[in-house]
Amino acid sequence: MSRRASPDGVLVAASPSRFSLFLRRFLVRFSHTKSVRIVEVSLTLALLFGGAIYGTVRGGHMPVVNEFMTDIGDRAAYYVGFEIADADVRGHNRLRRDQILAAAGITERTSLVLLNADAAREKLKTNPWIADAVVRKFYPNRIEIEVTEREAFALWQRNGKLAIVARDGTVLEEVSGKQEEKLPLVVGEGAAKAAAEFLAVLDRFPAIKADVYGAVYVAERRWNLRMTNGIDVRLPEENLLAALGALTKLSRDQKIFSRDIEMIDLRIPGQVVVRMSAAAASAYDAQRKPAKTKGAT
Repeated sequence: MSRRASPDGVLVAASPSRFSLFLRRFLVRFSHTKSVRIVEVSLTLALLFGGAIYGTVRGGHMPVVNEFMTDIGDRAAYYVGFEIADADVRGHNRLRRDQILAAAGITERTSLVLLNADAAREKLKTNPWIADAVVRKFYPNRIEIEVTEREAFALWQRNGKLAIVARDGTVLEEVSGKQEEKLPLVVGEGAAKAAAEFLAVLDRFPAIKADVYGAVYVAERRWNLRMTNGIDVRLPEENLLAALGALTKLSRDQKIFSRDIEMIDLRIPGQVVVRMSAAAASAYDAQRKPAKTKGAT
């Protein structure tokens, strides 16, 4: 704002010119419009970014995005010399080295920098054969994986399908046939988890166990034995040791497994119920009829 002197020597403010007023109003409007536009653009970008994140999460695409970003990071670290050049895998017997590396999510492009050892360990433990694992990183380019495998314990048949199970009942893998012939066969719902306790008792009677083809878990309460000659042995829910002891004595003293019978029922303590085969029953009836006729005359 300019000032001018009045006739009496007093300075007075000069009236602003039209140009200065126009310039002032323009600057005020421009600054206000610019601020509004900045806010509008910022809000628009925030909404677009937030919508993209929401759509990614809502649509289940986050793992794909994470994998994409990890792949970019792996490539960058790979090219600067942090590729995994040496992978020392230990403790495996059933699984192959390449299967273990694949289970851990480690490929030829994985970098040591971005490898999460804890995450790799958890991935390994999702394989039913692996009970536990340790993953160690050694810079610049070496890893060490040590696994503890579950052991095949039994064959489990359920709903017509056969699977290898561990001692704790974990299903290790399905099989198309009786590939593991040395493993005991257990059949029925719940048999996989109950097998370890029952087979430990059966181990105490080797003469009986040698002739067992398979064990059937009935109603998840008790066991039946299917012998190699086709005879079914019904065991009680309780007093299992006494029942197997009685069966051992019947096998040793009376050669019961060599007889023409179909079933031995030991469910009632102190009693043995035997069911003959159809052929044996017919032969027995045929022997009794002449005796009855002779006695009647």
